[in-house]
Amino acid sequence: MTPQRVQIFSLGAPAKGTPTAKRRYRVKWRIDGRDRTRSFKTRAEADRFRRLLLDAVEAGEHFDDAGGEPSSWSSTALTWFEWSQEWIALKWPQWAGMTRRSGLETLVAIAPHMVRSGAPDPPPEVIDWLRSDGYVPGSDGWTTTPAWLSRWSLRLDEITPRDLEHVLGEVTTRRDGKPMSASVARRRKNTLGAVLRAAVRRDLLDRNPLDRVEWRTPTRDLSIDVATVPSMADVVALVDHVTGLDSAAARYGALFACVGLAGLRPSEAIGLRTADLNLPSSGWGLAKVRGATTEPGARFTADGERTEEKGLKHRAAGTVREVPLPPPLVDRLRTHVHRWDDASLFINVHGQPMTTGSYHPVWKRARKAAWADRPELSSTTPYGLRHAAATMMLRAGVPPAEVARRLGHSIDILLRVYAGVLVEERDRSNDLIDTEFERQMGHTT
Repeated sequence: MTPQRVQIFSLGAPAKGTPTAKRRYRVKWRIDGRDRTRSFKTRAEADRFRRLLLDAVEAGEHFDDAGGEPSSWSSTALTWFEWSQEWIALKWPQWAGMTRRSGLETLVAIAPHMVRSGAPDPPPEVIDWLRSDGYVPGSDGWTTTPAWLSRWSLRLDEITPRDLEHVLGEVTTRRDGKPMSASVARRRKNTLGAVLRAAVRRDLLDRNPLDRVEWRTPTRDLSIDVATVPSMADVVALVDHVTGLDSAAARYGALFACVGLAGLRPSEAIGLRTADLNLPSSGWGLAKVRGATTEPGARFTADGERTEEKGLKHRAAGTVREVPLPPPLVDRLRTHVHRWDDASLFINVHGQPMTTGSYHPVWKRARKAAWADRPELSSTTPYGLRHAAATMMLRAGVPPAEVARRLGHSIDILLRVYAGVLVEERDRSNDLIDTEFERQMGHTT
């Protein structure tokens, strides 16, 4: 190999008076008479890069003619994009469709910010490519990485805690400058951590730089505002309004009833089959909930369909949850089955499983019509009907463990979500304790 002459020059500082936002510290080096430069926002970053170059020269490393960096850097160190793309390809077969969709969107948000100092803004086509091809294993454009990513994506061994703090700040802030929801922020930090931990396990990193990040994960307030939860009268009014429609939209009345009267998740209700129901002519019925029908979109399912069948949330495969059905719901489901006569209980006019895209327009019109005099319910979602069922059960005195079982929750989550309802029960509980205390004290006197 032809000997090289490599010179590393002193650090170039910004001119005095340069605004902070425009300050750049330049590292300049020369390879066989050809000058190379790299700009950094901070002196510490520039010093670190310069020291790495000096170490490479001292070690006698060969510098790449095209990139201008030590050849060992490009031959052994993957970039963030290259490794995150490899990581999602490993995870993809293990994930359900909704998890694939969530993971892809998170990585798309991170990739444009996990770049070297001085990187220009990514062209719009880079973001479009990441979403349509770059993070979808097996897609037509999977291997055609845009030049911007190849040029600017940080190498794994370059990533510092400062870089991660910057990235976390960017991907958890909305365009209007307000913070994103705590759940989104946690999901994005968790995904970032998962990719970096996997890199450590593969010996691509010596240690996880996220462990040294000074960034606090937002806490989540899961509790609901009891004042915005529909009453049973509200639920029944909306359900009967939809069921009474003189159109195919009437199909959705029984779906909303399953959520509002029994506490099923909408996706669980849509996953029910007529054979899963026990609907006696009087009294309580029973539903055997075997899973849920979700709608991640055709790009994220194994068979290319828009919807996907999956098991119960946070339960082992094949688990069945039996949910009692109150008599008012049994009556409405019997009417629904008789009227529509479908083996798949909740399908749209095209014979496909109901989706948010099909029932949301019906929901919004019904909400406006049935609750015209209830402004506090104007933003209630179909999922919000589930809160109505849970609130009703807790107020009726059903033990929290039984309410959690019917909802498919853990008791811990139940107590956190419905803390406001339980606080309302405090005075009644105090009265019960007073009565029992007086009864026992009476026996001792």
